Amino acid sequence: MIDRLETLAVARFTCLGDRCEDTCCKGWGMQLTQETVALYQEKSPELMDAVVQGAEADYVMKRDPVTDYCVKFDAGWCGIHRDYGADFLGDACHFYPRITRGVGQTTLTTASLSCPETARLMLLEADAFATAPRTESRVPFSLKQYLPDGMDEAAALALHQLCLTEAAHADYSPEENFLRVQAVGEALALQPIHQWPEAAAFYFKIAAGRLPAIEPVATDPFHLLQALHGLVGASKASARPRLMRTIARMEQALGVQLEATGMQLAPDAAERYLRLVHHYKQHAAIALSLPLKRYLQAQLSMAFFPFAGLGETLSERLTIIGVRFATTKLALMAAALQSGGVPGEDVVVETVQSLSRFLDHLAEPALSLQIYHEVGWMRPPRLRAVLME
Repeated sequence: MIDRLETLAVARFTCLGDRCEDTCCKGWGMQLTQETVALYQEKSPELMDAVVQGAEADYVMKRDPVTDYCVKFDAGWCGIHRDYGADFLGDACHFYPRITRGVGQTTLTTASLSCPETARLMLLEADAFATAPRTESRVPFSLKQYLPDGMDEAAALALHQLCLTEAAHADYSPEENFLRVQAVGEALALQPIHQWPEAAAFYFKIAAGRLPAIEPVATDPFHLLQALHGLVGASKASARPRLMRTIARMEQALGVQLEATGMQLAPDAAERYLRLVHHYKQHAAIALSLPLKRYLQAQLSMAFFPFAGLGETLSERLTIIGVRFATTKLALMAAALQSGGVPGEDVVVETVQSLSRFLDHLAEPALSLQIYHEVGWMRPPRLRAVLME
């Protein structure tokens, strides 16, 4: 019998429909399984007009070539969801922003920060990553298993939860919590996987004393923004007004102008960065500590860390999470400076969600890792420097 679990953020989530600020109906090729296509053919053949065979899957929802919205987007949200009900949504649409994984005979459902409502729930609610029984019986047609050989599901789930708990440790800063997770991850990579549950508990106890040396480079904040710009430029063109607002705040705060040919720095760019750091430490660091810790928890939750994530190795996965953490922190610092104090909750949510909608949905990590390698962030001492202003 399958035991179904979900995080409390998932349990509390309800699609905002036409009230959503950044609908999932735009910019993405939402895939359909043969089962959903068969449902349409039998029950509602008129829906087949919205289905097309795609490059990334046998069937995808058709998109308007002008707006890049799904053709069923209507009056602010999904016309299929509104008129036919959630059961008529394909897996990609039905489950988004939820992420469901198989862990032995257990399914664990968490959520992505790329949805405005789940971002709000995960960033602002203290117990969003606790788990509870899931009542919905539908599971994705393709459910990948993440239980490692030689480990029972209870141990795997407990180790994952331990990482989430330590990511929010009250005795350390958000940056220190990431570095502690990184130190534990690097240590686990040297151990047989069946020893991870017991080893992780020990490694977390000593992690604070085993953080890497720091190798700061003055241009790191500017390279974070340049790396983000490079990834945006290399991705498929799509309207991203929320992301562009976030990037514009970062450009303004740092005195940077990003162009297709490169990055132009204002004469006072270095001084601007120092002012940005001073403002953050004086006015916003304490207030943004909890959202940043919850951001880190969300990244680990989405990745089912340490068993999965973007990248082939624990080191690659940690680097990707670390650079995204640093980029998000820099964006929140810029938002704090623009606000003159602490950014409001709506700005915090928009900043994190807009970055997550882009970064957390990149198809594969090769370009990201290439950029991070060239800058030096694949090495823990350099990655620590990026995180610590």
